[in-house]
Parts: sequence; C-alpha cells; structure tokens
Amino acid sequence: MKRRLLLALLTLALTACGFHLKGSERGDGHLREISLHWPNGADPTFQNALEAALQQQHITLNDAAAVRLQIDPTDQDRIRTAIGGKGDTQEIELIDSVHIRLEKNGATLGEQTFSSRSNVRYRSNTYLGSSAEEDEAHQQLARDNADKLIRYTNARTR
Repeated sequence: MKRRLLLALLTLALTACGFHLKGSERGDGHLREISLHWPNGADPTFQNALEAALQQQHITLNDAAAVRLQIDPTDQDRIRTAIGGKGDTQEIELIDSVHIRLEKNGATLGEQTFSSRSNVRYRSNTYLGSSAEEDEAHQQLARDNADKLIRYTNARTR
C-alpha cells in the first residue's frame, strides 16, 4: 500500500516538475506580432479578413515588429464556366489571389501567392441576388487566403 502511494506521489511530482520546467512562456514558435505594408494600396475585403484572422490568432499589429509582410492588392478573376442555351450565364468561377513578400529582421524569408476559388450559379434575370452572392464569395475567399497566409507565415518564421 505504501509503495503504491509512494509511486503515485513520485509520478505526480515528476509531472508537476515537468509543467514547472516548461514554464508559462510559449515555446512553440508561434508568431506574436507582425507589421503589414500595402505599397500598392489595400483591398478592403482582404485587409478586414486578414486583420480579423490575426486578431483571432492573438497576433498583434506593430509597425516596429521584426516580421514584416508586404502585400499586393488582391487579383480577382471572374470566369464564365457554364453558359445556358439562350446565351445567359449560369455559373461563374471566382478566383482571388494575393501575392506577399515575407521579411524577418530585414531578411527576405520568401514570396508566395495564395489563391482560392469559388463558384456562383445564377440566371441573367436574377443578377442582383447573384451579385450579393459574388460579394459573399469574395469575402469567404479573402478569409481563406488570410488563413493560408497566417499558416505560411507561422511556418516560415519558426
């Protein structure tokens, strides 16, 4: 009985020691702050999505941060992928691409283009509803590209 109690106590002590040695400081290499630069102007949809994603990941914006992102405006392509028998467009493919350059302490870590795709279906006579669907699709594509950018940045800055 005493052996079991001693064994349980030692196991608990070792576990507690491990947590104590680890400390409260995160050593996972997770990005904490970043500086964003939009030399050719910002796309408001992507900028809002990126700032929201950074906030969700607890990454703060700081102009003096060691990690710097230079972001080009979003390139939006709109391709008709299906046309009805009467010549009315029935499906549009939306492709949003964002090109970035990543730097840390003035050294370039890499350049990358992130792209996301979506399809929107509509008929010519209901364009107003489909226009709102396209706007919603662009917002979702911006969120997707922002998430990809954060994952890439975290991986490159470790």
